[in-house]
Amino acid sequence: MKNFYLGLGLLVALASPFSFAQDRTMTIQHLTGANSYFNISVQDDGLLQGSYPGWCIDWAKRIEDNTTYNAKFFSTLSENIPAGVVDRPENLDEVNWLINQHKVGKTSPGGFGVYTAGDVQLAIWALLDDYYETGSVGPFDQRRVDELVAVALKDGSGFVPRCNQLVAIILDPELPGGEKHQTTIIEIIRRHFPKCAVPEGDI
Repeated sequence: MKNFYLGLGLLVALASPFSFAQDRTMTIQHLTGANSYFNISVQDDGLLQGSYPGWCIDWAKRIEDNTTYNAKFFSTLSENIPAGVVDRPENLDEVNWLINQHKVGKTSPGGFGVYTAGDVQLAIWALLDDYYETGSVGPFDQRRVDELVAVALKDGSGFVPRCNQLVAIILDPELPGGEKHQTTIIEIIRRHFPKCAVPEGDI
Protein backbone atom coordinates (compact mmCIF):
# COMPACT_ATOMS: atom_id res chain seq x y z
CA MET A 1 0.00 0.00 0.00
CA LYS A 2 1.25 3.47 -0.78
CA ASN A 3 2.59 5.88 1.79
CA PHE A 4 0.33 8.77 2.79
CA TYR A 5 -0.05 11.26 5.64
CA LEU A 6 -2.56 10.43 8.36
CA GLY A 7 -4.27 12.70 10.83
CA LEU A 8 -4.03 11.87 14.52
CA GLY A 9 -7.59 10.53 14.65
CA LEU A 10 -6.99 8.17 11.78
CA LEU A 11 -3.73 6.96 13.28
CA VAL A 12 -5.60 6.07 16.46
CA ALA A 13 -8.27 4.27 14.45
CA LEU A 14 -5.76 2.22 12.49
CA ALA A 15 -3.86 1.24 15.63
CA SER A 16 -6.85 -0.80 16.69
CA PRO A 17 -7.02 -3.03 19.79
CA PHE A 18 -9.83 -5.02 18.19
CA SER A 19 -9.37 -8.26 16.30
CA PHE A 20 -11.62 -10.46 14.23
CA ALA A 21 -13.14 -13.41 16.08
CA GLN A 22 -11.91 -16.94 15.58
CA ASP A 23 -13.84 -19.85 14.02
CA ARG A 24 -15.34 -17.87 11.18
CA THR A 25 -16.94 -19.46 8.16
CA MET A 26 -18.32 -18.03 4.93
CA THR A 27 -20.58 -18.95 2.03
CA ILE A 28 -21.04 -17.15 -1.29
CA GLN A 29 -23.68 -16.71 -3.95
CA HIS A 30 -22.78 -15.59 -7.46
CA LEU A 31 -25.19 -12.83 -8.52
CA THR A 32 -26.64 -11.81 -11.88
CA GLY A 33 -27.89 -8.31 -12.65
CA ALA A 34 -27.05 -7.10 -9.13
CA ASN A 35 -24.87 -4.35 -7.65
CA SER A 36 -22.01 -6.72 -6.79
CA TYR A 37 -20.44 -9.92 -8.10
CA PHE A 38 -21.20 -11.95 -4.96
CA ASN A 39 -23.42 -11.96 -1.94
CA ILE A 40 -21.19 -13.23 0.87
CA SER A 41 -22.56 -14.49 4.18
CA VAL A 42 -20.22 -14.54 7.18
CA GLN A 43 -20.87 -16.80 10.14
CA ASP A 44 -18.94 -15.16 12.94
CA ASP A 45 -19.32 -14.86 16.70
CA GLY A 46 -17.62 -11.48 16.56
CA LEU A 47 -17.78 -8.33 14.46
CA LEU A 48 -18.74 -9.58 11.02
CA GLN A 49 -21.83 -11.78 11.35
CA GLY A 50 -24.11 -11.00 8.40
CA SER A 51 -24.37 -10.80 4.60
CA TYR A 52 -22.42 -8.34 2.46
CA PRO A 53 -21.81 -7.30 -1.16
CA GLY A 54 -18.66 -9.03 -2.34
CA TRP A 55 -16.12 -9.21 -5.14
CA CYS A 56 -13.48 -11.68 -6.33
CA ILE A 57 -9.80 -10.71 -6.14
CA ASP A 58 -8.23 -14.01 -7.29
CA TRP A 59 -9.68 -15.24 -10.59
CA ALA A 60 -7.47 -18.34 -10.86
CA LYS A 61 -8.90 -20.12 -7.81
CA ARG A 62 -12.39 -21.62 -7.65
CA ILE A 63 -15.18 -20.97 -5.19
CA GLU A 64 -18.58 -22.64 -5.13
CA ASP A 65 -22.01 -21.38 -4.19
CA ASN A 66 -23.55 -22.78 -1.00
CA THR A 67 -20.30 -24.34 0.22
CA THR A 68 -19.11 -23.52 3.72
CA TYR A 69 -15.49 -22.40 3.89
CA ASN A 70 -13.29 -21.64 6.85
CA ALA A 71 -11.82 -18.18 6.36
CA LYS A 72 -9.10 -15.83 7.53
CA PHE A 73 -9.97 -12.14 7.36
CA PHE A 74 -7.64 -9.18 6.78
CA SER A 75 -8.28 -5.45 6.65
CA THR A 76 -7.32 -3.76 3.38
CA LEU A 77 -6.05 -0.90 5.56
CA SER A 78 -3.41 -3.13 7.13
CA GLU A 79 0.27 -2.95 6.19
CA ASN A 80 0.65 -6.57 7.37
CA ILE A 81 -1.39 -8.61 4.88
CA PRO A 82 0.51 -11.90 4.38
CA ALA A 83 2.44 -12.26 1.13
CA GLY A 84 0.46 -14.03 -1.57
CA VAL A 85 -3.02 -13.16 -0.31
CA VAL A 86 -3.28 -10.29 -2.84
CA ASP A 87 -1.21 -10.17 -6.04
CA ARG A 88 -1.02 -6.35 -6.09
CA PRO A 89 -1.59 -5.04 -2.57
CA GLU A 90 -0.23 -1.63 -3.60
CA ASN A 91 -3.59 -1.01 -5.32
CA LEU A 92 -5.88 -1.78 -2.38
CA ASP A 93 -6.41 1.94 -1.71
CA GLU A 94 -7.66 2.34 -5.30
CA VAL A 95 -10.10 -0.53 -4.80
CA ASN A 96 -11.38 1.01 -1.56
CA TRP A 97 -11.90 4.23 -3.48
CA LEU A 98 -13.71 2.41 -6.30
CA ILE A 99 -16.23 0.60 -4.09
CA ASN A 100 -17.09 3.92 -2.45
CA GLN A 101 -18.11 5.42 -5.81
CA HIS A 102 -21.11 3.04 -6.15
CA LYS A 103 -20.61 2.94 -9.90
CA VAL A 104 -23.07 0.15 -10.82
CA GLY A 105 -26.08 1.72 -12.55
CA LYS A 106 -24.40 5.08 -13.12
CA THR A 107 -23.69 6.45 -16.58
CA SER A 108 -20.16 6.44 -17.95
CA PRO A 109 -18.91 10.04 -18.37
CA GLY A 110 -17.19 8.92 -21.56
CA GLY A 111 -20.52 8.07 -23.16
CA PHE A 112 -20.05 4.29 -23.02
CA GLY A 113 -23.36 3.41 -21.38
CA VAL A 114 -24.27 2.37 -17.83
CA TYR A 115 -21.76 0.70 -15.54
CA THR A 116 -22.47 -2.92 -14.64
CA ALA A 117 -21.22 -5.18 -11.86
CA GLY A 118 -19.18 -6.91 -14.57
CA ASP A 119 -17.39 -3.65 -15.33
CA VAL A 120 -16.55 -3.13 -11.66
CA GLN A 121 -15.43 -6.75 -11.16
CA LEU A 122 -13.10 -6.56 -14.15
CA ALA A 123 -11.70 -3.25 -12.90
CA ILE A 124 -11.00 -4.82 -9.49
CA TRP A 125 -9.18 -7.73 -11.16
CA ALA A 126 -7.20 -5.32 -13.33
CA LEU A 127 -6.09 -3.46 -10.20
CA LEU A 128 -5.36 -6.46 -7.94
CA ASP A 129 -4.99 -9.69 -9.91
CA ASP A 130 -2.07 -10.84 -12.07
CA TYR A 131 -4.28 -12.91 -14.40
CA TYR A 132 -7.98 -13.03 -15.18
CA GLU A 133 -10.44 -13.72 -17.97
CA THR A 134 -13.74 -12.03 -18.80
CA GLY A 135 -16.14 -14.92 -19.41
CA SER A 136 -17.69 -15.18 -15.95
CA VAL A 137 -18.77 -11.60 -15.22
CA GLY A 138 -21.88 -11.11 -17.33
CA PRO A 139 -22.43 -7.90 -19.33
CA PHE A 140 -19.46 -5.54 -19.53
CA ASP A 141 -17.82 -3.07 -21.89
CA GLN A 142 -14.03 -2.93 -21.96
CA ARG A 143 -14.15 0.83 -22.52
CA ARG A 144 -16.05 1.26 -19.25
CA VAL A 145 -13.61 -1.08 -17.48
CA ASP A 146 -10.63 0.91 -18.74
CA GLU A 147 -12.36 4.11 -17.65
CA LEU A 148 -12.86 2.77 -14.11
CA VAL A 149 -9.27 1.59 -13.80
CA ALA A 150 -7.90 4.92 -15.05
CA VAL A 151 -9.99 7.05 -12.69
CA ALA A 152 -9.26 4.75 -9.72
CA LEU A 153 -5.52 5.03 -10.33
CA LYS A 154 -5.84 8.81 -10.72
CA ASP A 155 -8.19 9.64 -7.84
CA GLY A 156 -7.84 6.66 -5.50
CA SER A 157 -4.14 6.67 -4.71
CA GLY A 158 -3.69 7.02 -0.94
CA PHE A 159 -7.45 6.82 -0.28
CA VAL A 160 -8.47 5.88 3.27
CA PRO A 161 -12.21 5.42 3.96
CA ARG A 162 -13.72 7.76 6.51
CA CYS A 163 -15.97 6.49 9.28
CA ASN A 164 -19.15 6.73 7.18
CA GLN A 165 -17.56 5.11 4.11
CA LEU A 166 -17.05 1.53 2.97
CA VAL A 167 -13.91 -0.45 3.68
CA ALA A 168 -13.04 -3.71 1.94
CA ILE A 169 -12.26 -6.70 4.15
CA ILE A 170 -10.32 -9.59 2.58
CA LEU A 171 -11.65 -13.12 3.07
CA ASP A 172 -9.12 -15.91 2.47
CA PRO A 173 -11.17 -19.15 2.35
CA GLU A 174 -10.20 -22.79 2.62
CA LEU A 175 -11.91 -26.14 3.06
CA PRO A 176 -11.44 -28.11 6.30
CA GLY A 177 -8.60 -30.10 4.70
CA GLY A 178 -6.67 -26.89 4.05
CA GLU A 179 -7.32 -26.54 0.29
CA LYS A 180 -7.21 -22.84 -0.63
CA HIS A 181 -10.07 -21.27 -2.59
CA GLN A 182 -10.85 -17.95 -4.22
CA THR A 183 -9.89 -14.88 -2.21
CA THR A 184 -12.70 -12.35 -2.00
CA ILE A 185 -13.52 -9.00 -0.44
CA ILE A 186 -16.65 -7.79 1.28
CA GLU A 187 -17.87 -4.20 1.55
CA ILE A 188 -18.62 -3.04 5.07
CA ILE A 189 -19.20 0.46 6.38
CA ARG A 190 -16.32 1.50 8.61
CA ARG A 191 -18.50 2.74 11.45
CA HIS A 192 -19.60 -0.90 11.95
CA PHE A 193 -16.40 -1.29 13.99
CA PRO A 194 -16.07 0.18 17.50
CA LYS A 195 -14.76 3.77 17.19
CA CYS A 196 -14.40 3.07 13.43
CA ALA A 197 -11.21 1.15 14.26
CA VAL A 198 -10.84 -1.61 11.66
CA PRO A 199 -8.99 -4.68 13.01
CA GLU A 200 -5.50 -5.06 11.62
CA GLY A 201 -5.62 -8.74 10.71
CA ASP A 202 -6.56 -12.30 11.47
CA ILE A 203 -5.47 -12.45 15.11
